[in-house]
Amino acid sequence: MTNVDPLPRLATEGERLGWIFSDRNLYRRRFTEPPPQPAPLPPELGERLARAERGTTRRVLISIGAGLLLAVLIGCCGGVLARDDSDSARTVVFLFAGLAFLAGIAGAVIAALMPGWARKAVATARQKAQDEYARDHAAWDSRRQWHDQQQQQAVDARTEWSAASPSPGTRRVDIIGGTMYGWEAVLTVFGGSLLATRGRMVLADFTGEALSGELIRLAETTNRSVRELVLPEQLAEFDLVAGLTPAELVDGLVEAMYGDAPEGNRAERSQDALLLTEVSTILAPRLTMGRLLAALRVLAGRPASPLLTPSEREQLLSLQFDPARVRRIEAFLHPLEEMGSAGAAEGVADLTCLVAGGEGGQAQNELLKDLTVQWLGRQVRRAEPPIGSLILLGADEIHHRALERLSTLCERRGIRLVLFFAHLRADSLRTIGGGEVALMRLGNHQEAQQAAEFVGRGHKFVLSRLTRSLGGEETHTLADTYGESESKGGERGSRLGGRHLRRFSSTNWSKSRNWSQTESTARGTNWNDASSAERVYEYTIEPRVLQDLPEYAMVLVKNEGTGSVVQAVEVDPAIVTLPRVSMTPLPAEPLPEPSEAVVPAPRALEASPPLPQWGAISDPPQQREPGRSSHE
Repeated sequence: MTNVDPLPRLATEGERLGWIFSDRNLYRRRFTEPPPQPAPLPPELGERLARAERGTTRRVLISIGAGLLLAVLIGCCGGVLARDDSDSARTVVFLFAGLAFLAGIAGAVIAALMPGWARKAVATARQKAQDEYARDHAAWDSRRQWHDQQQQQAVDARTEWSAASPSPGTRRVDIIGGTMYGWEAVLTVFGGSLLATRGRMVLADFTGEALSGELIRLAETTNRSVRELVLPEQLAEFDLVAGLTPAELVDGLVEAMYGDAPEGNRAERSQDALLLTEVSTILAPRLTMGRLLAALRVLAGRPASPLLTPSEREQLLSLQFDPARVRRIEAFLHPLEEMGSAGAAEGVADLTCLVAGGEGGQAQNELLKDLTVQWLGRQVRRAEPPIGSLILLGADEIHHRALERLSTLCERRGIRLVLFFAHLRADSLRTIGGGEVALMRLGNHQEAQQAAEFVGRGHKFVLSRLTRSLGGEETHTLADTYGESESKGGERGSRLGGRHLRRFSSTNWSKSRNWSQTESTARGTNWNDASSAERVYEYTIEPRVLQDLPEYAMVLVKNEGTGSVVQAVEVDPAIVTLPRVSMTPLPAEPLPEPSEAVVPAPRALEASPPLPQWGAISDPPQQREPGRSSHE
């Protein structure tokens, strides 16, 4: 089995900063048809069974008793009527009596068998309902499986990684923070797509880490011409001031010498510009840095160089300038003496990389940096064929005014400008915002807070209070009432009745007693669970999140419409080896409604294959640790 190099896939047309992950299983739709339910049994069967089981013994006894009683009555009555008849009459009577008894026995047997018949009817109806339910459920399950298969096919056809690209019309992208490994990954992914989409590219690396190795290999693999220059080591092979007029050369050198110096040095700048202008006018049109330094040495009274003609030496000696000024300018330009001395042709390449090397002093590196930025500006204005994209690594080292001028030039000519800032500090804070911004890991908490402020704040509702209370009460009352009354009375007297005097007496007595008891009980329980939410105005992205970003992750802040869109982007080049990866952005598609969406179980999710070590795709620099990925 041959291993196919996935690196050329990164050189597919369409600008890509990285990829956005979208869980395809979230788009799986639920089978909404409810499952069939077993049909209920007819109620009359249940009533019949209940009636049969409820009076079985009574009906058996009644049937036997009725048959026996009827047999006895027939036997008795028939025996009396057939007492004087023949034996045949008595036989008939006994026959009917036996039949009556047998009828009672048959009724008892039928009464005993009725519950079994009722149970059999119920079992038959239940089996029929189960058979119908099994058929309906099998048909429903077949439709469900077909739906699941269709959903699985639709989910399998859906991509999980879609490209993250700048918004249409945006010419500039600022990348803030991150590590050298993260920058190298962004350079490989984004740079490869820019090469394939916009054509010729110029890259300036001021980090001193030579991060363009994988991008150069990508360009060579896709048959694109590459020119890499390490400065100041290869300064003799490259002339940053070639083709300039005397005025342009003087302006560039004075700007490089004074750089960010205060405007109070305007007089000094003017005098230096005057000196260099007169010298450059004499040396034109063969104006090189070596001949310029040779002319300055003549002005300083030093031996003449063979690079100058006798006529040029005479004209230079006629100039009157302060030797100290001449020596200062010579000392400043001395590190550039060998620039372009090898006479190598500049040429035109699909990818031109200017890399700041580790050699050279601080003054020389600063001068080369300023001259390189000026050279980039001239490439934007005059390069033929025109460049399509310009990338600056380590833009923290460039003054914000120079970056703004470069950004304006690129904006007017439709050139993609990509700036990499290692930190979010004074100059970068003044610069960012001219285009879209991608935030990578920012370890410093103050820089992370500044980045969170840049992304902005938003309103949202958060749970602010949760209250739970449980209470109860119980009342018990018991009352006894007792009462008793007693009354007694009597009467005595005499009454004359006829001849006799009758005496009488009567006594009445009554006694009553009553007693009552009253008891009442009351119980009550109350329970309350309440929550409240408040509207707060907080960071869209918390600073801590920016400090803890994985090495190959970025937060892309895009300007779309009336507001900004924040996207989480993965920049690991090894993502291109995964299945279901789209090299172009995909249109946003709404998720299913909650009632239709399926939340897959963890075992149902297909695990993506592990990312290969990027070292197997491209041999990394010695300082790079292969296989470092946010997916691990």
